[in-house]
Amino acid sequence: MRTLISTILLISAGGMACHAQAADSTSPTFAEVREAGRAKSLFLKEAEKKAESTPAIPTANLDHFRKSIGPILAQKCVACHGPDATMGNLRVDKLNPDLLTGTDVDRWRGIYKVLSNSEMPPEDEADYKLADADRKLIVDWLSEEMSKASLVRRSRAEHSSFRRMTKYEYNYVLQDLLGLSYPIANSLPPETASEDGFKNSSDLLQMSPQQLEAYRDLGLKALQRVTVIGERPKPTTYLISPAEMINKTKGDKAKRFNKSDDSYRNQRHRTHLLNQETGDGSQFTEGSVAPKAGEFAGHNPDASPVVIILPRNNELKLNLDRFLPDEGMMRVRIRAGRSTNDPDEYASLRLIFSAHTSNNANFSNIISQRDLPVTAAADKPEFVEFDIPLSEIQRNPFRKLETTFPRRDEFLHIRNESNAQRKEPLQVVIDYIEISAPHFDQWPPQSHLNIFIESQNKSDEQAYGREVLAKFLLRAWRRPIAAEEITPFMELFAKFRADFDSFEPAMLEVLATALASPEFLYLTQKSPAPEEKKPATISDQELATRLSFFLWSSVPDDELLQLAREGKLKDPVVLNSQVDRMLADPRAERFSQHFVEQWLGLDGLESVTHVKDAALREAMRQEPIAFFREALRNNSSVMDFLHSDYVVVNERLANHYGIPKVFGTEFRKVASSADIHRGGVLTAAALLTMNSDGSDSHPLKRGVWLLKRVLLDPPPPPPAAVPKVDLTDPRILEMTLKERIADHRNKAACISCHSRIDPWGIAFENYDALGTWRTSIKNKPVDATSTLFNKQELAGVDGLKRHLLADRQDQFSRAMVHKMAAYALGRPLTFADHADIDGLTAQFRKKNDGLADLIHLVVSSDLFNSK
Repeated sequence: MRTLISTILLISAGGMACHAQAADSTSPTFAEVREAGRAKSLFLKEAEKKAESTPAIPTANLDHFRKSIGPILAQKCVACHGPDATMGNLRVDKLNPDLLTGTDVDRWRGIYKVLSNSEMPPEDEADYKLADADRKLIVDWLSEEMSKASLVRRSRAEHSSFRRMTKYEYNYVLQDLLGLSYPIANSLPPETASEDGFKNSSDLLQMSPQQLEAYRDLGLKALQRVTVIGERPKPTTYLISPAEMINKTKGDKAKRFNKSDDSYRNQRHRTHLLNQETGDGSQFTEGSVAPKAGEFAGHNPDASPVVIILPRNNELKLNLDRFLPDEGMMRVRIRAGRSTNDPDEYASLRLIFSAHTSNNANFSNIISQRDLPVTAAADKPEFVEFDIPLSEIQRNPFRKLETTFPRRDEFLHIRNESNAQRKEPLQVVIDYIEISAPHFDQWPPQSHLNIFIESQNKSDEQAYGREVLAKFLLRAWRRPIAAEEITPFMELFAKFRADFDSFEPAMLEVLATALASPEFLYLTQKSPAPEEKKPATISDQELATRLSFFLWSSVPDDELLQLAREGKLKDPVVLNSQVDRMLADPRAERFSQHFVEQWLGLDGLESVTHVKDAALREAMRQEPIAFFREALRNNSSVMDFLHSDYVVVNERLANHYGIPKVFGTEFRKVASSADIHRGGVLTAAALLTMNSDGSDSHPLKRGVWLLKRVLLDPPPPPPAAVPKVDLTDPRILEMTLKERIADHRNKAACISCHSRIDPWGIAFENYDALGTWRTSIKNKPVDATSTLFNKQELAGVDGLKRHLLADRQDQFSRAMVHKMAAYALGRPLTFADHADIDGLTAQFRKKNDGLADLIHLVVSSDLFNSK
């Protein structure tokens, strides 16, 4: 079947299919524009064609070039790109027309791009205007030749997905493999992103000997966290009783009150203690508590009439002194209820840890992974439980000193995060708090038993050691383990054993060595023996690993490994079922997070300093991820990313967008009307905010981001000698940003790049530096109109969206396929992958561009399954 190469709709310079315009009563709806744009898809038309036979050995169609293509290029292009002028450093007359074996493929790809987008020849060069029929003739020839060239080059290309795990993958793998409940490798440096924006790209993920040593130390640390040696340690336990606390305040009459007092109206907005039977109360925000002797952890004492009242955005601060252990899990159990049950209001608890060693030295950090909601009624409170790894949080460095200065104590804060705004405010009511460390749900912990398995051979260290290693390496190395592979580790165990009092710590050293081996740290493919024929596809075990790192950023689970061992995983029915199962698993949340963050470049939000509200910043960061998850869950069309009639927001972001009646911290799908000016990811606040200059919009940044991240058409880097905008010039200062850009663009050194970038970014001018909609700038109406290089007019963001939906659907669909495949394979895609990506895009378009369908298509593709 002829492979489709036309990746961009052929738009004639003389008559655009859909001139963008501001939406009004006569304009087609977005849905109508989207449907019309889909009808023009060349990918769909190609997919519907009858299969054609392909020559066994493709050959370059040079005869057609000499007779038809070459003369057109000589007439229309050589004047500017020939012996007399070499604009863009391009000599069309010198290009080798044999794309299959020649060296000018990249040049021809550039020509294909500008011709198919009607960007060349320039509109203002009447003598060189290209007729629609001639343009189509060149594009069709290039399309066919690039398809054949890609197939030929793929057959002799050496692709490699051989790479080490990323930092985030390594953390997830240790958690899934060992039963660790928190990331442990935060000290590792972050990865650099590839040209495609991905951090899991094989061309960047190599390793030095020093890194190997660091990985061994981290592996040993993780193993020691999930295993135990010796007797069960006695926990340090604090029991906080509000009844005892209120008794301690009786001597301070200034802080005492009764609920019937007029002054209680002011007290109820502050943290306080209250006897619900007598109405007596006391101001209380901070107190010192001491550990209790004995075993109290996990108790459920009778309800007390004396409670702690935590109003909205208030906290209780507990001085735990210096008695918490250095390591182990701290379990914080809080029995709490909410005073009102208004469904529009929420209350949740957050833990903060702090220390104040002196007037000039202190810290305060949020230690809870997320806020936990309080849902029970105040008269029927329920426990809210937090588990905090003490070894992974910042501690008071002076807590071990014998002297009293610097201060040695540590503080735990319990904070109520709530949106309560009613006249009768929602309060969190607490009647019991328990803090215990180190905490164990069972002894030995299940994570210990998963490594040091039950066996009749426990008394025989050699036999038992081989059993432990066989089970551990099967999961860690993601493949069956031969007996001879275990022998070197047992020899290493023999060397370690004399240095330890018992079997377990010596074996942990051996297991840490296994976790520092390339078999664990690298995603590898088995190479055939020299005498063996090189296989074209990966094995079932390699497929299980590639699949799990794609969708879970981690190792395969037992079900995937079992299916791989049985040789069933490649069965199309089984594979589809496994993809559905994996996407439904909570671990697939990692895929949504990391793919979207890297695809859209959300790391850029970390360097933004003008978002002062931490809750807003986090909501901004989560919105595109939540939108992606919603689309994936419903197998929605990826065209929703360009525009949708809904948004996925929480209360904080809804307030930022001016969307009423959205309550709570959870993201949910909400209908978006035209006056909200939102829908899709292009108008997400995070992307608009990070592509600003901190005080205003930045059309250049926004244009580059759109071309690179969304349309996969990155502009070239700017030349070295780019003149800067003179901000000391009063004339410049009076201009709007759009006017400054136009003035800058008119300089000879700038016009060639800016004319291709700025119009895309100017379409977003109605959004300020925080992504907020605006209609004026410096008391002037916002002018968000622009004209693309091919004379396509854009009228603001609606005009931009309409153009993309009408004329760029194929380009965006192919960009999504390219990005997804690059992330799934963990390697950069090359020209040799061109035909595969086009073939996948044709299938994708035929399936209505469904996001979940794209995952299935990638996983079942020859590209994903090839060596």
